Amino acid sequence: MVAEQKDSKGLIGGTGTVLASYGRGVLVQAEGMTLHCALSGRKQRIICGDRVTWGYPPSADGPSIQSVEPRRNLIERIDARGRAEPVAANIDRLAIVVAAEPAPDWFLVDRYWAGAALKDLDGLLIVNKLDLGTEPIQPELKSYRDLNLKCVEVASLTGAGIADLERGLAGSVTLLVGQSGVGKSSLVNALSPQAVAQTAELTRDAEGRHTTTTARWYALGPTSAIIDAPGVRDFAPPASLVRAAERGFIEIHRLSVHCRFKDCRHMEEPSCAVRTAVVAGEIAPRRYESYRRLFRLYEKLAS
Repeated sequence: MVAEQKDSKGLIGGTGTVLASYGRGVLVQAEGMTLHCALSGRKQRIICGDRVTWGYPPSADGPSIQSVEPRRNLIERIDARGRAEPVAANIDRLAIVVAAEPAPDWFLVDRYWAGAALKDLDGLLIVNKLDLGTEPIQPELKSYRDLNLKCVEVASLTGAGIADLERGLAGSVTLLVGQSGVGKSSLVNALSPQAVAQTAELTRDAEGRHTTTTARWYALGPTSAIIDAPGVRDFAPPASLVRAAERGFIEIHRLSVHCRFKDCRHMEEPSCAVRTAVVAGEIAPRRYESYRRLFRLYEKLAS
């Protein structure tokens, strides 16, 4: 809801949700309208999903962002220099989109799920292109299901499974991530029939020029939305928590309490319960290798 307000400076405006950020400004969804708003200062950083207060300062030509409400959460990734880069804010679920073709990068999937675990978010694996077959990836899907990661199979082009998926996303804000080529754009269009029109609005700045955005918000209903994040070549959640790599892998974190040393890294230490479980087949070797890669990345960035 947008509550019109006026202060001692003559500011008139309200509140809204940021649909997209395009560098010099943001697009805000207000009640019954969308607004291109300028930022109030160089240090102001607004991202998709933020709840903001906007207004019309007397000296300005258009609306600008006055303040940002406290975020419930913030999803970030590590950029090429190891710095935290924001992706989206105030989400309830992280949905990882894969398909049998192109072949999934399961290490990337692991890192996305680790990012969700570190933020205590629900995780969901969406297997797209069901119409083209999913047999080659069923063994890996089973390993995720065994770890209680919910997996759903859909076909965005034929509509198979879309209605059930939409019902599962109702009442929440879901961030969609995944490799390029998995049909994420088609999935967005299938879930949100207004997506094409919204995309045209989201990709133009205040001067009407085409722009690119880090993430884009699409409404599914009054209380539901999906945020489409662009395909990325790599992803790693920032190591802002102690033992972040371990926390991101639930099976490793669960067994870590049985290691001989409390600060066990699960790499070469003796009497490591995690490594013992890998040898015994209780932890998938590929998942363990995924953990090792993320751990080494964090070590490299810390050095």
